[in-house]
Amino acid sequence: MAQKKDEKISQGLAIAALLLNVLVLPGLGSIIGGKMKEGIIQLVLTVVSIPLMFILIGFPLALGMWIWALVTGIQILKEAE
Repeated sequence: MAQKKDEKISQGLAIAALLLNVLVLPGLGSIIGGKMKEGIIQLVLTVVSIPLMFILIGFPLALGMWIWALVTGIQILKEAE
């Protein structure tokens, strides 16, 4: 589903990507929205933050990934047709 750099995604797909990033799993919507590199980094860091929550360092990491995914989702929405 990844788009080429010059191709724009539809408005509906951009909204779905934003909702996936915010409500489901940070990084998943970024991957679907065509930002593969950012999405994979966000997804990996989010998954890494889950076990780190037991030693409390995972909470700020998860919050940071959620904010980054939110910003990426908004960028995808602005770039959509």
